[in-house]
Amino acid sequence: MKLYYFTDPMCSWCYGFSPVMKKLKESYPNIDLQIISGGFAPGSTQKVTKEYKDFLAYHWRSVSLRSGQYFDHSMKFVSDSFHYDTEPSSRALVVVQRFLPEKDFEFLSLMQKSFYVEGKDITNDGVLAELAEELGIEKKTFLEGFHSEEIKLKTAQGFQFSRQLGVKGFPTLLTLENGTVKVLTHGFQSFESLKEIIEERLTTMFIPESFSGQSCSDISCEC
Repeated sequence: MKLYYFTDPMCSWCYGFSPVMKKLKESYPNIDLQIISGGFAPGSTQKVTKEYKDFLAYHWRSVSLRSGQYFDHSMKFVSDSFHYDTEPSSRALVVVQRFLPEKDFEFLSLMQKSFYVEGKDITNDGVLAELAEELGIEKKTFLEGFHSEEIKLKTAQGFQFSRQLGVKGFPTLLTLENGTVKVLTHGFQSFESLKEIIEERLTTMFIPESFSGQSCSDISCEC
């Protein structure tokens, strides 16, 4: 079975969902999981003002309460030049998928930890290059790919693919059958709940719920 996981490195609910996805990968190693950064806020010029910081902190507390994931609320990444632009980190994921495709989930998790726990600015290409280097990609190789038109285009295609399938919030996990979208989860789910859905899917190859403009702001990051 092939699953499409639409996520974003700077989506807090996706960070909360990360341990669930890790268990999914470990429990179902034969599932073909394709990770796509769907574009939570690409190109955003949103600065982290006091009001926006309060907004983030509120949602981070909700995610932490539901998922158990730790957040560093000091938000050390905040600076006068920082914007909540999710395109660079999405593009970084595409670079890793190009050079080390088997480590894309590991890199996604590394970016999330760096941002939410360590307060690193993952909109910065230098920071992203250092993280990729931890997985074995040389900084020069990473940066050449990161700034290439090919990778920029492929990143934009991921955003477009997300919109084409009607994905409006992250995380979203779905399958495609003869062009028909079957959503397994839109928003946060516990592993136990997701496992039941996966087991039913593997047994019957049918999920009776299709994606139709759902909006679950309490459990997902909406576009």
